Amino acid sequence: MTLRLADVLADPDLSLRLADGEQAALHRPVRWVAVTELADPRPFLSGGELVLTTGLSQRSARAQREFVARVAGGGAAGLGFGIGLSHEKIPAGTLAEARSLGLPVLEIPYETPFIAVDRFVADRILEEQYGRFADLLDEHDTLAKSLLSGRGLGALIESLHQILGAPAMVLDVHGGVLATAPSSAAWPVEQILFTAFSRDGAAAPRDGEPVALPVTVEDGVEAYLCYRRPRRSADVLPYAVSLVGLELARRRAELAGKRRLAGQVLEDLVRGIIGAPEAERRLAPFGIRAADEHAVLVATVPGGRGLLSSPPLAGATTGVIEDCLIAVLDPGRPARETAHQLHAHLSRDGATARVGIGGWYTGMTGLRWSYYEAHEAMTRGPGINEREQMSLSGLLLASEDVPLRDLAKDVLRPLREFDTAHGGALVETLRTYLDANGSVAAVADRLIVHRNTVRYRLDQIERLTARSLDATADRVQFWLALAATRLDN
Repeated sequence: MTLRLADVLADPDLSLRLADGEQAALHRPVRWVAVTELADPRPFLSGGELVLTTGLSQRSARAQREFVARVAGGGAAGLGFGIGLSHEKIPAGTLAEARSLGLPVLEIPYETPFIAVDRFVADRILEEQYGRFADLLDEHDTLAKSLLSGRGLGALIESLHQILGAPAMVLDVHGGVLATAPSSAAWPVEQILFTAFSRDGAAAPRDGEPVALPVTVEDGVEAYLCYRRPRRSADVLPYAVSLVGLELARRRAELAGKRRLAGQVLEDLVRGIIGAPEAERRLAPFGIRAADEHAVLVATVPGGRGLLSSPPLAGATTGVIEDCLIAVLDPGRPARETAHQLHAHLSRDGATARVGIGGWYTGMTGLRWSYYEAHEAMTRGPGINEREQMSLSGLLLASEDVPLRDLAKDVLRPLREFDTAHGGALVETLRTYLDANGSVAAVADRLIVHRNTVRYRLDQIERLTARSLDATADRVQFWLALAATRLDN
């Protein structure tokens, strides 16, 4: 309970008397005691002090009024005037100025030393702080037990709601509500995220707006702990933020582990290491049943960063195969909608994400075929790509068993080295030539060069690679090499 002027006045051992002041002013909190005989004590006041003085330097009415004005200007909670030393009673100038400024004045009798008032205030403040510290420890314990109860964030936020006496919520950076209490509380999610992103936590929200505290996991903001104006102390909030961060880190680690396990089974299936019965047995714990129809999404970002830690997808089982995130959709789950969610998750840091969508099939063989379709679609470029009719070249590009990327690098290495050394455009010319079905005129138009320049470059390509552009087999080699290298671009 906060110490107030009324509490100091009510202590019988101090024998203080209210010399002047409204009763309402006695509810002002007292944060400390300041004893002074300075004419201007303001440099030594921080606000909320009970200022004690004997008026030693206040001999004139003007000095008395100026002193009171300065004490009030320093934010003091009240003025305690000791009588029987410099003054037999509180000067009229002091009382008049205090009355005009609304500053309560307490009369301190000669028999009560200032140190007694100081000690009383200090003891009560320390007692208050100790009580709050004990309460805070109890609140910490309550929050920790709630989180460890097995009910996760929901129990934690419910306990925080009870402690604060105000609604509380955990909101992820994508606008998903992870937990809220009470369940009926309405939150302006878009406004909260806009405020959090635009201000980056540097400025306090306007009156009436929910407060959003960032929750970091591995040096990145993962979510926001939001609350409305609490009716009780909010000292527990930093601890609550740390607990939310621990729970989100645990969830991330658990999800990453599941993705590794699911990815290993899916990888063994698509590579043919395990048969349908074994795959069905090992995928059953993930909720993937052979009798159901499933579609597969395949997504990637440059370097494969963030795939294990990307948020979970509702209605999908996710796994990681090398630098690709695989999502097996539950029956009836909208593939296009989920693909947009996955693309948004992977692109949030400015990464160029690619997402391919496979078809809906039953059985483990169908799951494998949907993967190949999605993988081939994903290789077509950034954004979201729908499946197309599968081709032999598409199967080759989707297969993990064929080292196409390594072979592609060997085929194109002489051209890339030449382009790097001479600022050439042989790789670009080769790609355009194959896309134009071998038309020199079309290549010249697209690259805006002379036809003889195109012929000269084609001669260089054949000489450097020891392959002929007139031979179908060599053209296929070049086309597959260029298609495989698109996966890394």
